[in-house]
Amino acid sequence: MKTHVISKILALPFGQVFKTLQQRIVEHSFLLLHEIDTQAIVTKHGVTIPQLRQLLFFEPKYIAQIMENDPLAINDIPLKLVVQEIDAQTTQLSFKNPVGSLQDYNLDPSIAAELLDRVQGIVTF
Repeated sequence: MKTHVISKILALPFGQVFKTLQQRIVEHSFLLLHEIDTQAIVTKHGVTIPQLRQLLFFEPKYIAQIMENDPLAINDIPLKLVVQEIDAQTTQLSFKNPVGSLQDYNLDPSIAAELLDRVQGIVTF
């Protein structure tokens, strides 16, 4: 749901933002699970878009709490950052706010608040 998406426009080139986010995810003790190069995927099908990549990441310590309290919350895990090139010097960064996306599950709200705080530490430029 778009109401749970946090988005910011950065006056930085795509490559710089993407590389910084990759490093910060690991520096903030998350596991970088997967990188999706959306642009490369759609290009193979004749679709042309600006650079667009997705970074999927998570911290294993939260999985036990989620599984114990509401396993359906796994549907909103892992966390994901979306990095989109606007132009040569402008990048859009977006992600689902875990406070909003996890609120309908039977989880301690402090888990989502902690995740949001940690993600904010990654995406602050």
